[in-house]
Amino acid sequence: MKPGEQGESVARPYRVIRAVRGGTLLRVYADGKTEKAEWKTGEVRALEASPAYAPKNVGKTTIILYVVAIKQAQ
Repeated sequence: MKPGEQGESVARPYRVIRAVRGGTLLRVYADGKTEKAEWKTGEVRALEASPAYAPKNVGKTTIILYVVAIKQAQ
């Protein structure tokens, strides 16, 4: 994601994310709430499922995140 670029607003499942190239994202939720997420290159996080939000790169560098969404057994 390039600086200033914004992604689609979708709900996200449980996922594991590795920052290939870190930076700063702003999560913009449907109700207007915002939340900053700082990523360091090489950092790995496991994130719980979350309601829909649009990620926006508010930093000065391109961010590259490798995301693996975990499917729930049915």
